[in-house]
Amino acid sequence: MKNEHLNRREFLCNSGKTLAGVVVASSGAVTLIFPATGWSAQLAVLNEHESKTLLRMTREMFPHDKIEDKFYAVVVTALDTDASGNADTAKQLKAGVANLDKLAQGDWQALSADKRGAVLKQIETTAFFNSVKSKCVTGIYNNKDLWDHFGYEGSSSEHGGYINRGFDDLDWLPNPPESDSPKAH
Repeated sequence: MKNEHLNRREFLCNSGKTLAGVVVASSGAVTLIFPATGWSAQLAVLNEHESKTLLRMTREMFPHDKIEDKFYAVVVTALDTDASGNADTAKQLKAGVANLDKLAQGDWQALSADKRGAVLKQIETTAFFNSVKSKCVTGIYNNKDLWDHFGYEGSSSEHGGYINRGFDDLDWLPNPPESDSPKAH
């Protein structure tokens, strides 16, 4: 007979398969918690709403369904770290989130995916958008824990360069039709 009771580990894993939970600590700092993985991030400047909005924004800007939220939270943590060391950055992030909500005429996160995308399109030339975008690029694509997911083998210089290590590997592209290949004379 199968045991009908979940053990503690199963309970934590199953209950953690939702979007990141956010807990406000008694010190006023925000902690992003990901129960499924046991990963958390302490934020110093961003409040709960701002951190959740930035987490959603990073996922909207660089959507990868199979990447866990904790990897997007690394970007939010990096933004918070920058904000804690620079008052102008803190103002920019806080004003940027407020502007998203203003353009959404409410809570930007509550909009449908299409409407959230339309609002992001409206702000894509702003310094706020570009700051978040540049943190996403480095925070997601320069994260060694994600390289396998993207099929990136890492640096090649210490292995003789790309000429000797995958220069002509195109296993991620379909073979072109024969008609596209030049004919030998």
